[in-house]
Amino acid sequence: MAFYSAEGHAADNTKSRPVITWIRWDDPPIFINSGPFKGLGLLDNVEALVQKALPKYQHNRTDGTVPRVLKEAERKAEVCNAGWLDTAEWAKVFYFSKPFTVIPSNGVLLRESRLKDIRNLQPYSLQKFLDQKPNWKLGVGRLYGEGIDDVLIKNNYLKNPKIVTITTSLRVHQMIASDRIQYTLGYPFEAVYYNKLLDIQDSVIHIPLTDNRPFTNVVVACPKSPWGKKIIADVDKVLNNKELLEHISDGVDKWLTKEDRQRLGDPRRALMKKYYPNLL
Repeated sequence: MAFYSAEGHAADNTKSRPVITWIRWDDPPIFINSGPFKGLGLLDNVEALVQKALPKYQHNRTDGTVPRVLKEAERKAEVCNAGWLDTAEWAKVFYFSKPFTVIPSNGVLLRESRLKDIRNLQPYSLQKFLDQKPNWKLGVGRLYGEGIDDVLIKNNYLKNPKIVTITTSLRVHQMIASDRIQYTLGYPFEAVYYNKLLDIQDSVIHIPLTDNRPFTNVVVACPKSPWGKKIIADVDKVLNNKELLEHISDGVDKWLTKEDRQRLGDPRRALMKKYYPNLL
């Protein structure tokens, strides 16, 4: 009898807590929903850490897509996501937390053996690749942010024979491995993930571009509503914790090369100095 009573009390306690629904999308290694690395994505880690630090809320999850994330934000649904890019454009529809980490921005991803073919393109820009490598195919499958998207639009990417639209990141990297396309766009941690998943011997590497900022801050995002503003205020309080921020960085570093981790040293110190000076 006592067992059932305790269970009922726990259920009542859960129901009495306010709810945050966290939306996620299958985009390894940001979120990893299946396969040998399931649950080990960058934002899988952030989501779990933030939820654990906010026990006064009941935390629910829902699967979606990036377009659905935006649609939910526009209609001010009570839905947050554990990681979004801190840009002025996105700030029109989201309240943002303080940045909890910084990552290298999108760049060109290609096989390491091709480095010798692009030395003359330095400093690297997407337009140079499109102009000076006319026989190379570029595979794209999503938005890449300010700067890069501008170049794609300028080059009429949907009808450009040098650019192939591909539905999934997995398919993009399979086509790089088989040389059906010669390069794509993405984050360095995507290259690390697919090198491991597909056991690629001629490793795919990340080439930073001059089209965008070299680094991007990552934030928790909630809708621009009184509810969202309150959640973000609570998130900011729990982010002000050095151990939690270090655990977040560890989850990012898992999917970065030694060189990229070293590149992040100064940006990470700058982020801490600006947003968390009390933790230094």
